[in-house]
Amino acid sequence: MSALAAPAAGALLLAAAAVALLPPRPRLRGLGRGTGGPGRGPQPHVSAGVLVELTAAMLDAGLPLAEAVDVLAGGRADRVALRAVGAGLRLGLPWETAWAAAGELPPHLEDYRRALAFAATSGAPSARGLRAQGAQVRRAAYRRAERAAETLAVRLVLPLGLCSLPAFVCWGVLPVLLGLLPEVLR
Repeated sequence: MSALAAPAAGALLLAAAAVALLPPRPRLRGLGRGTGGPGRGPQPHVSAGVLVELTAAMLDAGLPLAEAVDVLAGGRADRVALRAVGAGLRLGLPWETAWAAAGELPPHLEDYRRALAFAATSGAPSARGLRAQGAQVRRAAYRRAERAAETLAVRLVLPLGLCSLPAFVCWGVLPVLLGLLPEVLR
């Protein structure tokens, strides 16, 4: 057994030395500094549920829906689409036309558009209704994430099995068999 341990320990030391001698990776710019500004790389998007909640808060404060959408466009990565929608709504365009002018929307903005549709088309944007819509949007996003996690678990069974089984044989079964080999050969 000790005859196998020495080469394995040597291989581990060699691998550790190789990793230690590798040049360090360059750090990502803007990491851990809050929201990235221009030139700091892509910003993560804010979920549609949060956008709906923020819109409801602005409606509670007395802001019209068009202004609320425009305010949300301020520091976001999708500001072009939201600014186009806000400008269209301020000009008096119908709801669907204003959103169509924004072009192709990312999924979270599409959820945001659907959540605000009733409040915008009914003419009486109620903050309470928007908060309920925000909760519904968050539940739908949670269900989508759960489904994605379930499919990932199914997809990982074969690769993990193909990697784990040989490792188990090499590190679990083979040393036992090699340890029994001298006694069998006597």
